[in-house]
Amino acid sequence: MWRRRRRLREEAAEEARFLRLRHGDTAVSAAQEKLARPDVTSWGRAVLKEAIKLLQS
Repeated sequence: MWRRRRRLREEAAEEARFLRLRHGDTAVSAAQEKLARPDVTSWGRAVLKEAIKLLQS
């Protein structure tokens, strides 16, 4: 359980970095658009939700 939570945080931080580099100031809206896609897995949704939290803070 701890490893899964740590992996989620690591992947979310990586996703947030990628979104910031690629989209700059619009990274949060890009992440929300990505989250709205129907082909995102449940793990991907969790990662994106954590990444959005990191981007907003």
